[in-house]
Amino acid sequence: MPPGAGADLLATRHAGLAQIEPMTIRGERWLDAMAPDESSWDGAALIVELRYFPAIADAAIDAGLAFERAALPN
Repeated sequence: MPPGAGADLLATRHAGLAQIEPMTIRGERWLDAMAPDESSWDGAALIVELRYFPAIADAAIDAGLAFERAALPN
């Protein structure tokens, strides 16, 4: 199964940053709604410092989204 299959959001780590990519329309709408205007984007993917990732992941899970984060440290 490819990374992110079945997940609404897929997170990958790039140096000190996390890239959060929507994998479904639901994930895309959630990211768009929760991200501040000054957020950094790479296409449809939100780019955040790793220190912010746990709070975003928790909020996504609390919203009922399936989140794959196997590529990030615990």
